[in-house]
Amino acid sequence: MGHGSGAGLGDFQFQWAADQGEADPHVSAALKSRDVNAVLAALAPSRLFVALVAEIAGEPSEGDKNSDMSVACLMATDGRLGLLCFTGIDALMQWNPRARPVPISARDAAEAALDENAQAIIIDLAGINTMTLILADIVKLSAKDQRARAVLLLRELLGEMGEHVGCEQSEDGVLQLAVPEFLREPVERIIQTNLALHSFVPAGIAICVQESGQGI
Repeated sequence: MGHGSGAGLGDFQFQWAADQGEADPHVSAALKSRDVNAVLAALAPSRLFVALVAEIAGEPSEGDKNSDMSVACLMATDGRLGLLCFTGIDALMQWNPRARPVPISARDAAEAALDENAQAIIIDLAGINTMTLILADIVKLSAKDQRARAVLLLRELLGEMGEHVGCEQSEDGVLQLAVPEFLREPVERIIQTNLALHSFVPAGIAICVQESGQGI
């Protein structure tokens, strides 16, 4: 199990101060149906719980005084990260009775997963209706324009050459990239093979090859 650093999740607790910790029946019914679109629709106005777990720093001491609380995630063998989310406190306690539940809106949970560089959200791990939301689902659940994340990812993959990539976000949701001729092939190759980019930009990515000195 891997742990993310968290994204100010405690900031969202006040909104749910009166929450009794029960699962939203609409979310539970959607999970039982196994229909991901129904799950996303039910989650949109709802809340989830993330789990904070103790992580020991250095040598253990009496009372675990050196422990820090981290957001619980699962790490696959290939290094991909999945944020654990739970529909209710009962489901969270079934997974780990020592975890601390933190309420968060489902949309904020999606944004937190993206901030953690998670490629999935795993709902109700160890439950009978567990479901995994993939990156495209997380982007849809966040209900936010994630094209800026796509640009950052592309530039990161290109390394120092990434500074030569310009971008424009058109009103139709398409991400328009301006790249010099010498970068056209590597950019095209990344776009063709990197699924995360397309998850961030469901409307599509367009490339405009620039001549020297031309801007977007």
